[in-house]
Amino acid sequence: MRWVMIFSSVCVGLFILACGVMWSLGVFSGLGLNATVGAVFGTFLATAMGTALMALTSYSNRSGHDASVHHAEDERSASRNS
Repeated sequence: MRWVMIFSSVCVGLFILACGVMWSLGVFSGLGLNATVGAVFGTFLATAMGTALMALTSYSNRSGHDASVHHAEDERSASRNS
C-alpha cells in the first residue's frame, strides 16, 4: 500500500509542476479568476480520479482479488455446461 501513496504523491507533484509551468507560460492569462480556478480544479479532479482508478487496478491485480473472481467465474461456467 506504500507504493500507492508514493505513486499518488508523484502524480500530485507532477500536476503542480505542470500547472506552474503553464502559469509561467501565460496559458491562463486570458481567463478570469473563476475560470482559472475551475479549470485547475476540474483538471485536478480528473487526474486524481484517473490516478486512483489506476492504483486500485494495480492493487487489485497484485493482491490476487482478480484471480479469485476469475476462478469463481470459471467454476460457474463449468457448472452451467455440465
